[in-house]
Amino acid sequence: MKRPTNRRYFLTGLLIVLPILATLYLCVSLFLFFDNILGRYISRVTEASVGFKIPGLGLLVFILLIFFTGLLAANFIGRGLLSFFEKFWLRFPVIKNVYPAAKQITHFLFSPDVKKGVRSVALIEYPRKGIYTLCFVTNKTGPYFEEKLGGEELYNILVPSVPSPLTGYYIMVPKKDVTLLDLSIEEAMKLIVSGGVLNPKDLTVLALPEA
Repeated sequence: MKRPTNRRYFLTGLLIVLPILATLYLCVSLFLFFDNILGRYISRVTEASVGFKIPGLGLLVFILLIFFTGLLAANFIGRGLLSFFEKFWLRFPVIKNVYPAAKQITHFLFSPDVKKGVRSVALIEYPRKGIYTLCFVTNKTGPYFEEKLGGEELYNILVPSVPSPLTGYYIMVPKKDVTLLDLSIEEAMKLIVSGGVLNPKDLTVLALPEA
């Protein structure tokens, strides 16, 4: 039986430690990002009152704000208030151009009410024939572009980047060239973020090299 070498021990340890460190780094980065959204302002209050910062308080307030916004939107009066705020928000020149797009992307990614077939995961031949790219069908293109292009039905397509699926390229593709997939957006996200290492339908198991 071949005796394990020091290199083998090192690689085995690397396969164990690196995923843990990457996960911790991602979690800490996300924690700091969301905590800092409101935490920078809350810290001034806590430092003035108790003399020190309270880590995580900004994140907690942020989560509660999201929860109560959803709670507010669940009733008639709350929806009216949010609609009024949205109309007021859209009066600002730059915001009225950015906010609607951000809202559509958020609804596409997180809303449970998106329609199957439109706003789904698909395959297209991109950037050339014979090469297939995983993409998101975000909507039908609509009559304006279809009339300009001879009346053919088109889909709006978001070709996501790796490892950040929230950015990428927007293209219009004929419906006949789009292959819809039986994948959820979450499964597609995992595949894109991993760069194809993870298969969305498979149970992934950490395999260590044999000693």
